[in-house]
Amino acid sequence: MATIRTGADLTVVDGEGRSLEWFWAADGTMPGLDVFETLDPEAKAAVIATFRHWADLAHGKRAAESRINEEHADPKILAAKAGKHRFTMFHAGSEIWVIHRHYPKGKKKLDRVGKAIIQTTVLAIADYEQRVKDGKYYERD
Repeated sequence: MATIRTGADLTVVDGEGRSLEWFWAADGTMPGLDVFETLDPEAKAAVIATFRHWADLAHGKRAAESRINEEHADPKILAAKAGKHRFTMFHAGSEIWVIHRHYPKGKKKLDRVGKAIIQTTVLAIADYEQRVKDGKYYERD
């Protein structure tokens, strides 16, 4: 069951070059965070290490292919990789990257589950941009 979240749950990592935050759905949930919280401590540490790698990476430097992969070119969607876990993320302007959803990677090629998550992330970008434009994304009660 999805948990209703607050602004206190938003920030994942504030790094030297980027800030990462969870995607905050219109229904008040954070789908990526819900899955992250179910991971065992070792998997959580590996995922956070990947997030930290991306957040601290200097602009103009290439991310380690073992940690970050481009899954979709336009709009750009990256996958933060840690073992079998993948978290999609997109650039939200300035230095902010938004972590949207999780999918397990089972094969070398992107499977239909991964492709479906990439497509939901494409839709989430449009949702995010519209809610930001309308002044509703970061609205607090």
